[in-house]
Amino acid sequence: MPPKTYFGPCAIKNCQYSTSKFRKFTELAAEKAQISRTLSILEYSHLKPNQHQLYDKVCIPNQDFLNSVSNIEYLQKNQKDEIFEEITENFETINKNIENINENNTSNEIKFATKLQLLTLVIYNQQRKFVNNPEDDPIKFKQMIEQNEPKLIGFFDELVEGLIPKTRSSYNQEEAKKSIVSFCYLFAGLRNKFANNYKLDIGLHLASAGTSYKGIDILSNTGLTVSSKTVLRFKQQIVEDHFKKISKYFNENIDCLYTFNLDDYHSIHEIRRPNDTFLSSTKHFATCTAKKVNFSTPILANYNNIPLFNPVNIDANNLCKYLKQIYSSLFDRSYNYSKSQWISYSVLELDKFESIDNLTIHLYEDAILELKEERSMKDLQLVDFKELELHSFDNYADALKMIINIPSLNNYLKQNVIPIITDWPGQLFIRKIITYLKIQQSASNIPQVYKNFHPIIGPLHVALNSKETALIINYEFFKQLFHFVFGDKKKLAKKPKPWRINLLLELAQKAWQKIKKIILEKFGPYCKDTEYRMAIDLLDNIIPATLDIYAVLFRSGSYMEYIETIFRIWTFALKWSRKNYNKAPLAFLSDIFYWTDNNHPFNESIQSFLVHFNDYYVENMHSRIRAYTTKYSTTDEIIREAFVIDSHCHDQFKQTFQNFKKYSYTQSRLGYQDTNFKSFHYHLPALGITVSTKQLPCGYSTKKIPSLINCDSCDTLLQNQYEAEVLICGHGYHIICYNAMEGRCKFCYDYYETGIKNNVKSFINRLEKGANILTEDDIDIDNDEDNENENNNNNNNNDDDEVENLNLVLSEKDKIEQEFTDKLVNVLNW
Repeated sequence: MPPKTYFGPCAIKNCQYSTSKFRKFTELAAEKAQISRTLSILEYSHLKPNQHQLYDKVCIPNQDFLNSVSNIEYLQKNQKDEIFEEITENFETINKNIENINENNTSNEIKFATKLQLLTLVIYNQQRKFVNNPEDDPIKFKQMIEQNEPKLIGFFDELVEGLIPKTRSSYNQEEAKKSIVSFCYLFAGLRNKFANNYKLDIGLHLASAGTSYKGIDILSNTGLTVSSKTVLRFKQQIVEDHFKKISKYFNENIDCLYTFNLDDYHSIHEIRRPNDTFLSSTKHFATCTAKKVNFSTPILANYNNIPLFNPVNIDANNLCKYLKQIYSSLFDRSYNYSKSQWISYSVLELDKFESIDNLTIHLYEDAILELKEERSMKDLQLVDFKELELHSFDNYADALKMIINIPSLNNYLKQNVIPIITDWPGQLFIRKIITYLKIQQSASNIPQVYKNFHPIIGPLHVALNSKETALIINYEFFKQLFHFVFGDKKKLAKKPKPWRINLLLELAQKAWQKIKKIILEKFGPYCKDTEYRMAIDLLDNIIPATLDIYAVLFRSGSYMEYIETIFRIWTFALKWSRKNYNKAPLAFLSDIFYWTDNNHPFNESIQSFLVHFNDYYVENMHSRIRAYTTKYSTTDEIIREAFVIDSHCHDQFKQTFQNFKKYSYTQSRLGYQDTNFKSFHYHLPALGITVSTKQLPCGYSTKKIPSLINCDSCDTLLQNQYEAEVLICGHGYHIICYNAMEGRCKFCYDYYETGIKNNVKSFINRLEKGANILTEDDIDIDNDEDNENENNNNNNNNDDDEVENLNLVLSEKDKIEQEFTDKLVNVLNW
């Protein structure tokens, strides 16, 4: 039976609706209206069951009543004073409550489909109209959609209530809200294909993670991401727009100091099996990055007619002057002695740096929580990245064009200095280019503005190389330490990875801090035993200096202490007969002393902004490029990936959904590591090894080998009626004899002075007359981060096994602690 049709009109007084749909006022409706007292309202009081027709939509009685002026006028005319006064007294309160109800019910009155339409419009406008990146933070996302569309107020909360069970922990609820934000962007992408920024982010990360284009297309068909063509087109557009972007950046930010990195990157994902054409598939690239120094001004290249570049290039005489007047006496004591002085004078604050943070210095992965802000690479600019080897004079001359090809930087360089923090080849060839321009004033093949580039030694490379050399030179010692802590079944590589070297040195240092006082008291102040002096030099001088040079001194901006320790580490390199780092620090120190003596503004800038003269940024960039490329990546693909990483290196998408992890070791677990003279070898019975002078204190490399029992000046018994002291170099003197030598060890001073003059002469000869390519003499055990990854590339499985067994090893802490205590008791019982 077809339903009855009612044609109106509506019996409600002052009905504002216009429609053709009506319904009958039934007895059931009248009964409900009577119970709710609706019929007492004037507009409804005349209604009779089964006699009147109403509009198809039911109104809110109170709202209709209060919004109807006629009711109030009716009451006034009929003098219903009591009712009128009661209504007028409560009118404002009721009206506010109703407004609140309306606001809360606004979103509920809109259909879900309409809300999605409004949401899509907001997201589309954010992307296309305001050119904003997707907002992944749930709180900020909620604020964004509600501020731009009030009708969506409460919509996000509604989704949270419907999708996230209350039984989940608060942490999991917050994490799930991030997924709801994702769903909102995906909904918008389904409704409007041009609201696709979020899907593009997903596609870029899938491509970077190694997902095939076919796999991306399959996911695109599900609506989760854009197509592979869109991803590829977007990447190519980033490459094409990079020059305009970087030029615009420097145009807008040209009135400040910049520090640049220039380094060689080579893909370690190579196919090692040779074919008919190539013996290796390694691809070499030149990377140039720039970091803005906030609150700084450019450094004038020629200040008060004082040139930037030292007229004598590297000044050996000035280095010897500073050595004699300031540093020689400091090097007679250990690094830990100097460090204790800095702390007592409140010059150095160690509380800033945790041991775990220091151990992660050479772990560049941004998923590690420690030093997360430093790894973020904030404000770093990738100037250029192109296929180019950096092995020769011409290579570096070509690479520097990456900077001067940007017009604003070319103009900047004509008046100001651009410091380039780089490794040994960069130190050598950039300085060689400047030397060449100084000698050949009319050189036409190299731009004259290159004279205002200046190479600065990279503190990270100094730390890497000094720590690695300390371990390699003292390999037997660290091998025994490694087996003691991790077990005899574990193997220590001949050239361990930087993070493992850091760990072993830190373990040695922690252990030495525990037993130092006991050992020094047990052996007394006059012991000159060769094995004992070697251990003291290693544990109290070399290890702490190499650990602190970057992690503490450089990162804290402790300028004077940093310069002193660079000089100290040079003395280690001299003793170790390093080929490169017995020269590079001297060039840096010569520049520092020259700028200081002549009051050049470069000295003030590097002193005020030391932490910005860092080579960490380019190493971090290389690590990221390596993580997002494979052995099948072509040259163009690697270049594209580099620029994509630069464009998205701070993207919120990755930071929001990335699983962060802590460093494997905790603080509590760590509480438990060329000479012109004849080379001598010494047998150390306690360790059961034979060592060379490289492993012994510096005194054993001088013309005067330390005496075992006598004063090394007067050659009489050291422990007699005169007060005496044994220095960190191994030489021992009566205080009277030491003061007679102007308060310095004369044998070590002569050794350092000779080392300075010989190495400066060799370096200048290399700059002025040496080959324009890297030679065998330039090849050292230089620690290059790429080589380190390459050498250890095949040992990843061993690393995984070590991580898996880590908890088992560390669970034996009590056993190790007990064994450590037993050995300490043995020392006390000597």
